[in-house]
Amino acid sequence: MRIIRSMLSLFLLATIFPGNAQTPLEQAFAELQKGPDLPEELQATRSAVFLKISSMDSTTKATDWEGMAEELHKNLVAMHIDAVAYYRWQDLNAGFDAASSYLEVLKGREINQIILLSIDHGKFQIFIIPTDDNPGLLATDRPTWHTSSNSLEGAIETLASTVRRAGLDIANFLIAESPEFFIDTDIFLKNRFESFQPDLKLDKLAAPLFFGKDPENPENPEDMDLESIMHSQYPFSYELVSTDLTEDLMKKAGFQYVLRYLHTDESTLKILLDYTDPANNSSKPEYKFYIRHLITGDIYLGNTWDSQASWQAALKMHLNNMKKSLKVK
Repeated sequence: MRIIRSMLSLFLLATIFPGNAQTPLEQAFAELQKGPDLPEELQATRSAVFLKISSMDSTTKATDWEGMAEELHKNLVAMHIDAVAYYRWQDLNAGFDAASSYLEVLKGREINQIILLSIDHGKFQIFIIPTDDNPGLLATDRPTWHTSSNSLEGAIETLASTVRRAGLDIANFLIAESPEFFIDTDIFLKNRFESFQPDLKLDKLAAPLFFGKDPENPENPEDMDLESIMHSQYPFSYELVSTDLTEDLMKKAGFQYVLRYLHTDESTLKILLDYTDPANNSSKPEYKFYIRHLITGDIYLGNTWDSQASWQAALKMHLNNMKKSLKVK
């Protein structure tokens, strides 16, 4: 497997992922409108493939995604569909910084359509989704071609027969024979520190809500948990902020730091955060919190690896480690 690390500088797309809420891809996927026709330029332009495998699927292990990608890619090549990049859905939606960087890289690759392979409880679905001009990528205002089957082979065969009947113009003849997997991405604006920032004692931290727009009256249970944990365990100045508040507005409001997290399997977390030893990690999704300086982009990961299966446990552990490191109660 090839792991390709983008060396592009991260340009924060704050408007597409304002807080810790649902990511733009998740929201766009929920709004897709299915239609009978394939994109007209499917066999003449570039595509990217997203693999969305349910962690609850009993028939397919999430770790099989490379093999399924290779099987899909072999067939796409035969159809003259140029899939130039393969991504896991869980990584694309891992958190604000990861989503921003992945989407910026995709935007730079001039992707004309997204091929989404979704596997959930033995149901194999393929979506061919046109892209739009904004960094959200998925065009929800244009029809999305879709098929469903109880096997990967069945879904691919339906796509192949539809492509044959469509009679589209073909310009894709030089296509890489193997899929290119993009796992790592450059999420740092500047420096990373395996420590806690002492200046947190002096500057206000923004803690984005997960779903709510009213920090004074959070109603969602997760937002209420966030309020409770921050109130009881964060020892310095902070403020819960709305999902509508972009990072530019955070800076204008006087915030110096923002609380962020990533959520994917532990080995990928360590790859994304540039830890040197990604081996012997859990394959189950975990949360890892960190704090980022809004002005410089420096991130502070803490002096101990503290990912946990639930975000509540991960945040509590991160704050407890911070208080020990900075010698505060």
